[in-house]
Amino acid sequence: MPAIAVHTRRALIAAITVLATAVALFAAADRADAESNCPNTFRVLHNDHIGKLSLRAGTYRITVINKDKLSCQRASDLFTKFLQDYDGKLPNGWKVKVRQSGFQKSPQKGFFVRRLSGTGGGGGSGDRHPARGERICPGTFQVQHNDHIGRLQLPKGPYKITVIHRQRISCGKASKLFAKFLELPEGNLPSTWKLEVQSATFKKKGAHRGFRVKQA
Repeated sequence: MPAIAVHTRRALIAAITVLATAVALFAAADRADAESNCPNTFRVLHNDHIGKLSLRAGTYRITVINKDKLSCQRASDLFTKFLQDYDGKLPNGWKVKVRQSGFQKSPQKGFFVRRLSGTGGGGGSGDRHPARGERICPGTFQVQHNDHIGRLQLPKGPYKITVIHRQRISCGKASKLFAKFLELPEGNLPSTWKLEVQSATFKKKGAHRGFRVKQA
């Protein structure tokens, strides 16, 4: 093969390599520009889980995949909602990404959470779970066998009870009500109560008070 042809071929290969590297760098820059660390932090006040995703108590940073598709405040609101979810089956097409510690609806719409510290307090101004006015009751409630209340499936095991507006309902009262409602498998609760299945929340009709249950 003539020397000039070999030289030309090597030059072409080198040019292609440089072009491929440039494309990769631009793509990485685009991804970095699209992803956005949210300025505020989010506080998880007790060990929790969303489906198979375990979330230890602490302060978390939220990163959105594309800030043009999902704002930081919307991501924070969704994180709050997902933490209230009963079984990890999220609504409206959202999926839990356990390995990435995140939540995604589409390739460009989603967010990830990263634990910054192990304390529930401090770390900037942001949202929190449970919300103010809510309280995680001490201890657990034991469901003795696989059960259900209407469409709400309750596998055997320990449950945490969260009271909403604790100044109006005590943990003891919530525990007694849960035991009473377990005796109503058809879901025919007293007329003053309603059940929100997605979050396993029992609410007093016409009032923002009640309690929520979740497997411990």
